[in-house]
Amino acid sequence: MFPRLAALGLSAAFLTSAASAETPAGPDLDAVFADLDRRLFEVGFNDCDLDETAALVAQDLEFYHDQGGVTRSRDAFLTNVEQNICSREEPLRRDLVAGSMRIEPLRSGGELYGVIQFGAHTFTIEHADGSETLTGQADFAHLWLLGDDGEWVLSRVLSYAHRAPD
Repeated sequence: MFPRLAALGLSAAFLTSAASAETPAGPDLDAVFADLDRRLFEVGFNDCDLDETAALVAQDLEFYHDQGGVTRSRDAFLTNVEQNICSREEPLRRDLVAGSMRIEPLRSGGELYGVIQFGAHTFTIEHADGSETLTGQADFAHLWLLGDDGEWVLSRVLSYAHRAPD
């Protein structure tokens, strides 16, 4: 009887530990990634602060775009942003679709090492006369890795399902 109780206790402990390692993102991670998203897009993309963007992106970044192909490095990515976003006569603004961001923590041995961030965003052209034109929307999945220094770095990007606005 004792071996069965011990096995049951160990199984319960294992299941409890496995469940806690797979819990959904909590408020702390949600807030961290809301801020990282803001820094990457509002500061980096919308305001074209390429230094801020570089600080968030891994040197070996891989960016997969369903219409633009693959970009394989931080430098190539920054060049693309500078040439295709920051050099436009009429600025292009990215907005996160409210309520679309979802965070999935990645753990190894119970230790957090990464996060997959899912969401949807829209893109709007800002005209010189102050008017705006919503031009499209898309979905994204970002793989963020936690560095040894405790800083998050964007490692892989899937930008897909680009479509006309609803």
